[in-house]
Amino acid sequence: MRVKKILSVSLILFLLFPFLFLIYEFRHFTSPDWNELVWAFKNSFIQAFFSAFFSIVTGLFIALGLTSFSTFENRSVRNILEILCLIPNFLPPLFVLLAVLNGVDGFPMGLSGVIFIHTLMNAGLVGVMIAQVIEQKASGLDELSYIEGARRWKFIAAGLFPLIRRDLLFAGLFVFTICFSSFSIPLIVGGGRGTTIEVLIYEKMRLSNEWGGAVLLAFIQSTFMFLLALSLKGSSWQQSVKKAPLRLSTLRLGILPLLLISILLLYGYLQGVLVGGAVGSQFYGLQSVILNAVFGSLWVSFSSGTLTFIFLLVIAYCWPQPQLENFLKSYVAPSTALACFALLMAFPNESIFPFLKIPIAFLMLNLTGLFRLGWSSQLESLKGQYEVARIMGASSKLTFQFILLPQIIKRAGLLSGIAAVWSCGDFAISRVLAHRDLTLAMVTETLMSSYRLHQAAVLSLGLIVLSLFSFSLFIGVSYVLRRKLMP
Repeated sequence: MRVKKILSVSLILFLLFPFLFLIYEFRHFTSPDWNELVWAFKNSFIQAFFSAFFSIVTGLFIALGLTSFSTFENRSVRNILEILCLIPNFLPPLFVLLAVLNGVDGFPMGLSGVIFIHTLMNAGLVGVMIAQVIEQKASGLDELSYIEGARRWKFIAAGLFPLIRRDLLFAGLFVFTICFSSFSIPLIVGGGRGTTIEVLIYEKMRLSNEWGGAVLLAFIQSTFMFLLALSLKGSSWQQSVKKAPLRLSTLRLGILPLLLISILLLYGYLQGVLVGGAVGSQFYGLQSVILNAVFGSLWVSFSSGTLTFIFLLVIAYCWPQPQLENFLKSYVAPSTALACFALLMAFPNESIFPFLKIPIAFLMLNLTGLFRLGWSSQLESLKGQYEVARIMGASSKLTFQFILLPQIIKRAGLLSGIAAVWSCGDFAISRVLAHRDLTLAMVTETLMSSYRLHQAAVLSLGLIVLSLFSFSLFIGVSYVLRRKLMP
């Protein structure tokens, strides 16, 4: 038990390190420019609010389309549609940016561009969430209304919408929190008039060296995000438990927004790849840079996935501890710029140190999100077995080794593979912590910034290959370990 407590406290201190270090370094905060703060906060709020609003409206139509394919005969079609919904959100933002910037002529930079890309990324995820809620909550009312002869749109407006209104609000708050703290999208397409708090923190630290003001801005943002997280606490979207076939809560035309989003992203990306491939000679002279970046991406992806794998198992070993669980569920990761600059100041920046700090920063910023994404529910599902083993006299070590570990190792590999993919395609964290292009994602972002979008699209094909390799590696390793651990 003593080891568990030491590990739990160490884990909490690790996640809180950016705050603790910067509080120690900047004990006397400078007063921020309040006009600048209000302007940046307004931009963050506007883009997050409208991103959430359009994601909910589009996602609701997509959800009605998904429920049209909820029968057993259409299960394979439904699975394909859900994959299309989730791809834009789970892929690194770099791919969505490349597809949109290549596919939309005269793309509007600024808040409207940020809102547009955030909507493309989150509408499908919201659609999957709401479809599950509809199938879980509305099947009985749907069947009764259908028997009584209710019309579809009247039922949706007067019956379905009031029933899922609270779930729509929670989904909107969820998207709002993601978009409010977004860094990579506003950094690329925000422009001068679309500066958000996250970008302003980055500019103050990187360009103006106003560390005290930047730290204070980060704490104001984190406090606001924490209050939003409290409002989301207790909300969940469960897997559907359908009691009756849906007839009125369906709308096949609802798939149209999903198809349009998928076509836009696929068209924009393929156009960039084809045009860039035709002028491949422009890559001459970059071979050594690209080769070094490939090895850098492999290292960042592998090390981030490995650290995630280790820390997830540490959480499982410490479980169940209510204090640690509550912390991981309610903790709001610091600003990306804040966490990165804490590491930038705390440790040297020469030699191999950037390669060490990038995976650590990624872990600090994404561990709690991965915990809420699927690790918490995985552990909760084994709570009964854990309690039985403890009643029978098994020690914590034996319970973890023989009861928990064989059953959670597969999920650990999956989440670590997702972390590896995200880190492989990340350029925002790396851009703060590295002073030159160390990874393929950074080289791709450099090409984008110099308006060589087609060449960037071609180069991003390498990121897809590396991401698939990293993901398959962690899935394969977890499969082998599970086979060895199973009795």
